[in-house]
Amino acid sequence: MIDFIVALLRNTGMLAVVAVGYGFVAPRLKGPASALVLGLLCGLGACATMLDPISIQAGIFVDSRTTMVVLAGFFGGPLAGGIAAALPSVLRIHFGGIGAPAGVLSILISLAIGLAGYYIFYRKSEKIRYRHIIVLASATPLTTLSLLLLPPAVALEVLTHSGWTVNLMRLFGVVFLGAILLHEQQRGRAEARVREMAYIDELSGLANRRAFFAHLTKEWKRWERYDEAFTIVLVDIDRFKLINDTFGHPVGDIVIQRLARIMLEESRTSDVVARTGGEEFGLLLPYTTSASGYLVAERIRARVESEVLVAEGNDIRFTVSLGVSADVESYSTMSRCLSGADRALYEAKHLGRNTVVIDTPTLDEADGPPARLAMVGGPLK
Repeated sequence: MIDFIVALLRNTGMLAVVAVGYGFVAPRLKGPASALVLGLLCGLGACATMLDPISIQAGIFVDSRTTMVVLAGFFGGPLAGGIAAALPSVLRIHFGGIGAPAGVLSILISLAIGLAGYYIFYRKSEKIRYRHIIVLASATPLTTLSLLLLPPAVALEVLTHSGWTVNLMRLFGVVFLGAILLHEQQRGRAEARVREMAYIDELSGLANRRAFFAHLTKEWKRWERYDEAFTIVLVDIDRFKLINDTFGHPVGDIVIQRLARIMLEESRTSDVVARTGGEEFGLLLPYTTSASGYLVAERIRARVESEVLVAEGNDIRFTVSLGVSADVESYSTMSRCLSGADRALYEAKHLGRNTVVIDTPTLDEADGPPARLAMVGGPLK
């Protein structure tokens, strides 16, 4: 019996290999790609354990394949579970023997257990707990039902010889590998969140200044290489300090959030909407001329002008000024293009606010030194 347990523990060691592989790819993939890789890892891992099984009698052997299938279904859903179940099923049929039907049935039962956990626990909540894995593990003895496909005398012999040991090892395997997979998944989400926070403005939910300039750089390079136009629109909330001083900063935050929502609703999914600092926003419009950019800016201006915010019992109205860059071929560098939009925004403020202005660069402005503009930190002024 001790030799049997040692052999089963050695077989279970393949779980660690799968865990290491998943830990390597989990932070780099998401969605169907992540499920596909998880299914392949667990499916191949299950096949690997079948190459070093614990033989009970001719045609009947046990291994850790069911653990792999259960967890693939639980963490990856139907796609991962289906792949993880299909690979060892084909291999078990290839091996043949009196236990082949029971072996395939145990894989299918494992898949059902994993998918049940996926739909009951995993899909309904973003916060999977270790207790969910323990509940999942407690259901693995149901795979013993596959012995019903064996002759009664053979099934009884298998149960008396190794039934409780195999079930305990299945419980251990699901808890062990499940805990590692959960840890790696949580680590991957935490890393993704950190990366997201580096490019998302927390208050508005828009892209932040860093993200805006990263996209602007890409658009300028695309313009230089493929001659594909784009337009920059800079937006500034008029008299924002007065709003804060009169109604308080919480109301100012609401104004920022409302403008962010309006800009998102009035732009395309391909556009980049960003809060570049304080009460200032940027809009990057790919494949757009300045004339089309003006129309977008005017829609935003008119929409904001018609908005009435109700905050702390007060009806609050606000307006915005917008500066639109000229057609991109009017500028020799990205910095001058951005400065053109900034110059137009300044002119909109000078004309009385609540206005949209398109930049009209002169020859001197286009060829001379660009306006000084802080690229990191601070407002776009």
